[in-house]
Amino acid sequence: MPESATGFDEMPLYDVPAGPASIRQAADRRRLQRRFLRAGREAVDDRDLLELLLSGRPAVDDASALAASLLDLFATAPRVLAARPDRLRTVPGLPDDALAALKAAEALGIRMARSDVPDTVRPSLGSYDKVIEYCRALAGHREVEEFRVLYLDRKNVLVADECHQRGTVCHTPVYPREICVRALELQASAVIAVHNHPSSDPNPSRADIDMTNRLRDALKTIGVTLLDHLIVAPTASVSFQSRGLL
Repeated sequence: MPESATGFDEMPLYDVPAGPASIRQAADRRRLQRRFLRAGREAVDDRDLLELLLSGRPAVDDASALAASLLDLFATAPRVLAARPDRLRTVPGLPDDALAALKAAEALGIRMARSDVPDTVRPSLGSYDKVIEYCRALAGHREVEEFRVLYLDRKNVLVADECHQRGTVCHTPVYPREICVRALELQASAVIAVHNHPSSDPNPSRADIDMTNRLRDALKTIGVTLLDHLIVAPTASVSFQSRGLL
């Protein structure tokens, strides 16, 4: 094999050994992966889970440091996944392929929760807690309030869930007329209203109660039933139906 001008064999770029830091990071990543696969999700914390999602991506220099930066900004892994892409892009060192991985993880979680929603959705059924879990997956970890509507057919089967409005950290506008129009378009017979409280306190305000009454009365004029209004937060929820507020 010919020698280079320096007297040493040429080494292809892909054979150049990684630096000590890269070797250490790769070893740490393998240990984390083995621990996660051996012991499951209970053996890792939020930072570990984010590191697993981010590590191994060419544009991510230090997945552990990037995971720490995300938690500094959003506090928990679920809030990281639920964050809007434009908010995530404010985190230095987060490339688009890593951002896509985070949003894909969120989408998979929501799909898993949706798959557990019972065929017939009624607040009186024992399986209704699966509907609440789904609603928490949809909106419980958002930074701002979102008002969502679950539309049900005449057999109380979920046919659509849609975001009606996004607002601020403490308020979102609700337009009953628009919800009525959409219910007619989908031929819905009942709806469940859902909104989140970023403050983590799911208890309804006076404004929440008044708005729910207006929405119930508007839907009644077109023959659609408001089955429930759920307020969701990261670790708790309130059902208006179970509280006797509907």
